[in-house]
Amino acid sequence: MVAQSRRSVRNWALWTLTVPAFGLVALVDLLAIGYGVRSFAELPSWQGLDLVLALTVSALISVEGARRVENRRKSGGALHKDLAPAWMIAAALVLHPALAVLVAVLLRIWWRIRAGRCIPYRWAFSTAVCVLGVGAAHAVFVGARDLLGGSSPALVVSMTLAAFAYVATDAALCGLAIVLIVPGSSRQEAIGDKDSLCVDATAATLGCLLAAAALVSPWFAFLAIPISLTAQRALLFAQLESEAQTDPKTSLGRVDWWRRRTEELLRTARAQREPVAVLLVDIDHFKQVNDRHGHLVGDEALRAVATILRGAIRVKDVIGRFGGEEFVIALPETDLADATVTADRLRTAVAASPLAAMCAGVLDAPDLDPDTFHLTVSIGVAVSPSDGQTVDELLLRADRAMYAAKAAGRDRVRVAADCTPADLARLTLPRPAVQSS
Repeated sequence: MVAQSRRSVRNWALWTLTVPAFGLVALVDLLAIGYGVRSFAELPSWQGLDLVLALTVSALISVEGARRVENRRKSGGALHKDLAPAWMIAAALVLHPALAVLVAVLLRIWWRIRAGRCIPYRWAFSTAVCVLGVGAAHAVFVGARDLLGGSSPALVVSMTLAAFAYVATDAALCGLAIVLIVPGSSRQEAIGDKDSLCVDATAATLGCLLAAAALVSPWFAFLAIPISLTAQRALLFAQLESEAQTDPKTSLGRVDWWRRRTEELLRTARAQREPVAVLLVDIDHFKQVNDRHGHLVGDEALRAVATILRGAIRVKDVIGRFGGEEFVIALPETDLADATVTADRLRTAVAASPLAAMCAGVLDAPDLDPDTFHLTVSIGVAVSPSDGQTVDELLLRADRAMYAAKAAGRDRVRVAADCTPADLARLTLPRPAVQSS
């Protein structure tokens, strides 16, 4: 039994962390434990348990009522934000720190019970972050209130600063942990995108309103339940709208979304007399990947190429999946020379990338041979206004240039301006830009 327990301990996921990640997790856990112990040691009395009960119960009702919505909203990434912090923020504003910590821990325990399987060290770390967030919010609130006074405007400012302290603590610690635990994570993956920041702002605002209502009566906490449920459904609507514009296989924009964005770029470019380049990228011999390795490997290869392309363009460039194994990119403020350089850089990036390793890491298929499993792309380039004024005209010219690259031997870049009328007459016309599958 003892030997089995030791083997179980040795298999903990905690030991797989790098030294910096392990150090951060251990430090945050120890700080949270220390803060909690000190808070309970300084607790003068247990007065306020009715408010602890009201906040905890109303939070659990909101969490359970929105469970299906939250499950739908979860994207499977390392970062997921919801409105549960609103009750922890409210507790930090109206309760003694020890009782506020109690509310946070009770909510986290309930989450652990309902979550089923999870990675224990991550649950402990997230709980510790909540405890430290509560401590930061309470300290900022008390400090701001003492500095600004007890007037109504001063209390509003103090609550706002405290809510911001909670959100900032959570974002900083969780973001740093994600960067250390998942190397290569982007800023958006670590801290969140604009929608995640809106969730933080909503939770902070709801927490302040909840605290103000709880000061009148603990039972006002239950009035936050319908507000929370409605807000979470609104968050789901924003996600569904984003998903409707995103290709599920590559996480790039769908072609209709790309069209709308490119049309906006062209309108702006015409007004400012700036060029816009359109690149049509096609993976060479992609059907052979599906035939030789299967469609699962093909899908992973498609995702890998999409990731490479997205990582090699500018933030202001617009990329989408055109359909099948084709991608389309709009480059604002880019003339023919710069577009050709960009296209050749993308071509080189795909050809030089370790696609076998990228796919094997996801599929657990180490038999993929890096010497034989590699891909290239052919790219056609068209630039407005010389090659066309509309999206359709630019796509037509870029598509014909891409076919010219394939006819020249593939793994090449061709520009529409270099295609002769005889070349264009021999090339197949482009497929209609249908919704990607």
